[in-house]
Amino acid sequence: MKRKLVAIIFVVFMLTSMLTILVANWGSDAWEDGSIDSIRGALNMTPQDVSFIQYIDVQNTQDTPLGELLSRAGAILPYSLYNAEITEIYVVKFNDESWVEFHQTATAPRIGSIDFIDYLGHEVLIRDVDGTRVACVLGSPNIYGPLENVKKVLDVMEGNASSAKDDFEILEKARPAEFERLSVEDFADYFYLNFHQLESGRYQSTRIYQNPSVDKTANLTILAESAPSRELTYSIKQDEGYVVVTIIGEFDAVISERF
Repeated sequence: MKRKLVAIIFVVFMLTSMLTILVANWGSDAWEDGSIDSIRGALNMTPQDVSFIQYIDVQNTQDTPLGELLSRAGAILPYSLYNAEITEIYVVKFNDESWVEFHQTATAPRIGSIDFIDYLGHEVLIRDVDGTRVACVLGSPNIYGPLENVKKVLDVMEGNASSAKDDFEILEKARPAEFERLSVEDFADYFYLNFHQLESGRYQSTRIYQNPSVDKTANLTILAESAPSRELTYSIKQDEGYVVVTIIGEFDAVISERF
């Protein structure tokens, strides 16, 4: 059911809802035209100890069933947040349940009326939101989150701390897509999920399980055997501790398929 994807991205809605407090009209010379690209593309800016990552290519989901669903769920951030079109969203949650986000915009963001500090030569815009020091660094991409986590990102970018770029071998099995999710689960060491619209208009979803449980592997076999009854095409490959599942079908069928 569609509620499954809503549950996947609900954390994004909760994390980004506070960002509306930062809206104003101030430009930044730090912004440059760039791209986050994918989960893998942003890992060199991501601190370690990650439990959850989600990436949305907002531009390429526009006017698609996936984009409409993400918008209804609150995962596509509005123009007013930066007074600029948001083209990519990258959300990270850490093992301590704290978080940070990267947002790419099509043009230079305009936010202001905020106190700021200097950290490692970067202007960090800050204010208190419900007792939390929330920070934003305008750049390509913009960095947003609790002040301490924004500082951690800047530490990584300045070479003062290690990034998560080598922490996820599972991504070597994946191809970037409009929607990507990587998480720690009880049924696998890591679980990767993506959704991609094919030229035919149908959707393809890749699910990759690193060291899945015996029960999960057995369940995947059952789902594959019954896939034709749901008008889905399944492909399952096992490779040195990984199980890679590719599913193709109409959007509603693919989005409703169990993990």
